[in-house]
Amino acid sequence: VDSHSHSHNVLLHSCSVVLLDTFVSILSLNLSEPAYGADTAKMEYELVAGEHGLVIRVNRLNRKIPHFLYSQLITDHLSDFSFTPAVFEKIKEELEKTYFNMLIKSEVLAK
Repeated sequence: VDSHSHSHNVLLHSCSVVLLDTFVSILSLNLSEPAYGADTAKMEYELVAGEHGLVIRVNRLNRKIPHFLYSQLITDHLSDFSFTPAVFEKIKEELEKTYFNMLIKSEVLAK
């Protein structure tokens, strides 16, 4: 099951792209512990900062567990989104490294 949150403003400014990447990184971190049980039950999720906004993919390998349980967990964390300054600083440092590594690759610079 794929869920897409579309926004035409994401690619208009580099700041919007960075904010979406930051949001997805923090949300993924916030979901890592509560989603552990679903991971062991053979359910998978993926959060992606796509071209047009947030993309949420939920897959289940165990047919006995309905999709909506996992989707509800993600929705609950979206509605109660929060983070500490320490988490923000850690994510910021990771994204800075990621962006730097992307920029030093010659095929990216050639585009």
